[in-house]
Amino acid sequence: MAYNDHRNAKVDSLEAALKSANPPKGDDLLRAYDNLMRGWMPYDTQKASEYGRKALALSYERNGLNVRQNILRLFAQMHYAREEHDEAIRLFQWALAVVDTMEQSGRYKQMDIDDARSCTYGAIGNDYNIQDKHHLAIHYYQLALPIFEKYNWTESQTILYHNIGELYLTMGNLQEAERNYLMAVKKSEASGDSLMMAIARKGLFKVYTRQDDYKQAKATAEKCYAYYHPHRTEEPEDYPVVLAAMTRLNMMNGHENLTAAKTYIHEALTLVDSLCFEDKSDVYAAACEVAMAEKQWQQALGYALQTIRPDSLATTADASCYKMLAEIYTQLGQKDKASLYIDKVYEVMTRYATDHYQSGLSQMEVLYETEKKEAQIAALDKERGLYLWLLAAAIGLIVLLSVLFIYRHLAHRRQKALLAAKVALETETKERRILARDLHDSLGSMLSLLRIKCLTPDPSPKGEGSEYLKLLDATIEELRRVAHHLMPEELLRNGLVSALHDFAVSVPAATFQHFETEEVTTPLSTRRGGGGEAIELTLYRCAYELVNNAMKYAEATHIDIQLMQTASEVTLTVSDNGKGMADGNGMGLQNIRERIAPYHGTLRIVTGENEGTEINLTLPL
Repeated sequence: MAYNDHRNAKVDSLEAALKSANPPKGDDLLRAYDNLMRGWMPYDTQKASEYGRKALALSYERNGLNVRQNILRLFAQMHYAREEHDEAIRLFQWALAVVDTMEQSGRYKQMDIDDARSCTYGAIGNDYNIQDKHHLAIHYYQLALPIFEKYNWTESQTILYHNIGELYLTMGNLQEAERNYLMAVKKSEASGDSLMMAIARKGLFKVYTRQDDYKQAKATAEKCYAYYHPHRTEEPEDYPVVLAAMTRLNMMNGHENLTAAKTYIHEALTLVDSLCFEDKSDVYAAACEVAMAEKQWQQALGYALQTIRPDSLATTADASCYKMLAEIYTQLGQKDKASLYIDKVYEVMTRYATDHYQSGLSQMEVLYETEKKEAQIAALDKERGLYLWLLAAAIGLIVLLSVLFIYRHLAHRRQKALLAAKVALETETKERRILARDLHDSLGSMLSLLRIKCLTPDPSPKGEGSEYLKLLDATIEELRRVAHHLMPEELLRNGLVSALHDFAVSVPAATFQHFETEEVTTPLSTRRGGGGEAIELTLYRCAYELVNNAMKYAEATHIDIQLMQTASEVTLTVSDNGKGMADGNGMGLQNIRERIAPYHGTLRIVTGENEGTEINLTLPL
């Protein structure tokens, strides 16, 4: 008899069959227990567990490996549902070990083995995803993807590409997020799944708005709206989010259409206020942006306060919420509250960077330990096979010596593989330290400048965005870049010259000049892939540090930034009219020396008491 309808399992019929005069036996009984566990899981976890334990015990008697890995995965999913993640991961890994045994046994079809393995990889990825362990989730999703592609399981590919895109978007890696979202769209088009097309395009819209790409954002948002509007009753949770996206589309720089934006946000607010939604913050944030554009500050305050999530983790969304409140309170003349929310922005950004640093490091350690164990298991398997081969083939001293040579060679390769994994972990740790230093050099400098500006009269005309709030916007954008080891947006797009020019504009006391000699045939900004990108980032960070030092310690009222490039070297000069430098060995200058050391750069300081300071950094090309 067959028991295979686990989606609509008729558990009453199966239980009746177990109590009948001719109950199932052997493999039929094993399959019955398996299906009874599946059937009861959505309704009665206690009964599901009871049948699961019976199936697990019988799987050892019958050597039913496929059923065993199924049962282990179902038990893991039950722990996952109860947020018992450590136990869930342990059971998922046990299920993978059973799948390995299935492959070694030679009793199962390769497709069944691959199906079991990919399902478990995907389930582990989901577990790590819900724990916000992004690196581990991506790792296991990417292990499942080749199997889905091998059998052209298009719907499964679509879901995984979308999930990976969401993770990269959360991590701030817009390039990888866009690539995976586009793959999700491509696969959903192949399968004809219009809902998944729309879901993936929602993510793409966020990517394009962060990149300030109006053309792509418009095309993507309109396709999302074209799907969700006629399906708004079927997708009540997603439709207001799409309306908020259409609102933001009509608020993008250079393409503002307040009338259209107000129409979309009004519909979104009507829906979230009339229905029960778990998270209304995105809609209220969009409504706040519209009110701020109309300078309706009291109304904007009401919306902004509703975007605060008391139980929230530290995210860039929280930083944006506090930034809006700081600007609103500034416009309302409540500078104490404005200062309070500026402090909250700093607190959230610091906590965000720290949390992601610690989480990323621990995840890399887990991956390293996992790969190490896999290497050890593989080594044991190879050694067992080697001993059997020696027993069968040991017919003389020459053969024995040859085998020993091969064994030593394999052991050396295994040792090198483990060493390479250790070096990879050490490299990751070093990169994390560099990231922490970048947080000090870049974000610390920008926030210090912001503090200085807050203590001086605001030069902006009344009613316009204040200078320190504009710098706050740049600081939030910088957080996304530095926290994920990316370059600042202007540097990434247009190179060092444009980035330094924009930086000088944001600092009232600074000016910027750029010179190139006639023999320069390859500007620094075009030397991508050949070292130019790394040099640009180094000089950009050094400029930030030097300008911050001049304003913070030298009390300079004028700072001149110059960039000079010849065919053989590039020189950054930062000079000021401050009170001079007493100590040339401070932490900031030590960081700069460490930055330029890999490029054999030189640093020269000219200073005198009350005579200003000039610092020259020269990097050979």
